[in-house]
Amino acid sequence: MENITNAERNKMAATYGLLLGLIYVILTTGVNMAVGSLFGFYGLKFVVFVLYFVMLGVFAARIRTANGGFITFKEVFGAVIIIIFIAALINYLYTAIYIKYIDPAFMDKMKNTTIQYMEKNKVDEARIDESVRKFDEGIVASKKFDLGKNVLAYFELVIFDCLIGLIVCAIVKKNRPVFE
Repeated sequence: MENITNAERNKMAATYGLLLGLIYVILTTGVNMAVGSLFGFYGLKFVVFVLYFVMLGVFAARIRTANGGFITFKEVFGAVIIIIFIAALINYLYTAIYIKYIDPAFMDKMKNTTIQYMEKNKVDEARIDESVRKFDEGIVASKKFDLGKNVLAYFELVIFDCLIGLIVCAIVKKNRPVFE
C-alpha cells in the first residue's frame, strides 16, 4: 500500500475532528446533567476525558491504516493536531452556548452542589465563603464576552489536549522497516 497524500490525511483528520467534536458534545451534555452530584459529575467528566483520548487514538490508528499501516510521528502528529483543533473548537463553542443559552443556571447549580458538599464535609465557613466568592466572580465573568480571554482559554485547552495527543502519537506511530 502507498502513503496517502497530505491533503487526504488532512481531510481524514478534519472529518475525524468534526466527528470527535460532535461525540464530545453529546457526552458533555450528559455529564452536565449530572451536576447535582459532585462525585457523579467529576467521575463522568473523567470517563468522558478518557473516552475522548481513546477515540483520538482510534482515529489516529485509522489514519495510519489508510497510510498503508505505517506513519511517522510527524505525519500522525500533524493529523492529530487538526483533529484536536477542530474538536476543541466545537467543544469550546458548545460549552459557551450551553452555559449562556441552554442552561443559564448551570454555574449556580455547580456552586450549590459544591457548597452542599463542603457543608456536608464540615469545611470551615471561611473556605466556604471564599469558594462562594470565587463562584460569584466566575458567574459574573462568564456573562461578559472578552475576546482575549476566550482565545486564551481555547488555546489552553488545545495545548493540554496536544500534550495528551503527543502520547497518542507515540503509541500510534509505526515507521516503515528499513528492509522490507
